[in-house]
Amino acid sequence: MASPGAVSAVTSSPPGSGATRALTEERKRKRKESNRLSAQRSRARKQQQVDELEAQVAALRARNSAMAAAANEAARQYAAVEAENELLRARTLELTARWESLAELIQYMDAAAASFNPFAGVNGAVLPQPPLLDTAMYGNYYY
Repeated sequence: MASPGAVSAVTSSPPGSGATRALTEERKRKRKESNRLSAQRSRARKQQQVDELEAQVAALRARNSAMAAAANEAARQYAAVEAENELLRARTLELTARWESLAELIQYMDAAAASFNPFAGVNGAVLPQPPLLDTAMYGNYYY
């Protein structure tokens, strides 16, 4: 047995450890390079997705703006047509009232003409007289 203070001549490192270490370092370097390239591709894919989504957002905003403009134009046209309809309704009421007034006036004139006949009593015969205006004649005209 050797004494406790004696130094052993046998080395503890295996033969070829420098080659093993170099191989390990090469594998580590290749793995780092592969990871770096993979991360770069992943960032590129992510950037492409972000760019596509931003383009989609821009397109949707443009479409939304166009639809809002179309809705505003439709609302403006609706308001214009509604205002025109209101005017036409008022005009219809006015013309209906005028027509009814004229029809009533015609009836009074016909009644007055029927009661006054300057030819009554001549030889006992009454000459027939047509009404001044016939309301049925104007019943088919609308303004």
